[in-house]
Amino acid sequence: MKDKRREDAWIENHDITLAKTVISHIKNGSTQLAAFEESASRMNRTVAACGFRWNKELRKQYEAEINDAKLYRIKQKQQKRDVHPTVSAVRALDDEGTSIKYDEAFRQIIQIAKDQAFKFEQLIQENSKLRIEINDLKNQKTHNFDSNKSNEDVAAEDLQTFLKIMNRARSLTSLNLNI
Repeated sequence: MKDKRREDAWIENHDITLAKTVISHIKNGSTQLAAFEESASRMNRTVAACGFRWNKELRKQYEAEINDAKLYRIKQKQQKRDVHPTVSAVRALDDEGTSIKYDEAFRQIIQIAKDQAFKFEQLIQENSKLRIEINDLKNQKTHNFDSNKSNEDVAAEDLQTFLKIMNRARSLTSLNLNI
């Protein structure tokens, strides 16, 4: 006899997707909860199931990757802080005042990049929420379809019962006329 396998059992592909998503969120400075939400919508699972799977099974297997992602995030933050000293160094080298123009241009570019990154994060969150909403609507549609079937079955039974009653009444009427 073959081993029975649950329909909703975790497969290696889902584990890999979950792990990659969580590690990516750690690298980018996002939360693990956001990673669980994204993974849940991708794999049609609940956020809680993804969180449980990550914390119970996968976290231990990916400790090295988690540490690398955290180090990467720290280095990225340090590089962002180090941008301003290089701009100041350019200003010190230039006596004509053109470095001030560059400094302002760099500030504007950095601000635009920050704004775009913020908008991008908002779109990712909105996308995750919409995916969850779509899945919920699909589930409601399936549930409503199943409940409509049962209503149709009840209506068919009621019609059959009504026809039996009418046939019985007709037969009783014909019996009464023959007496």
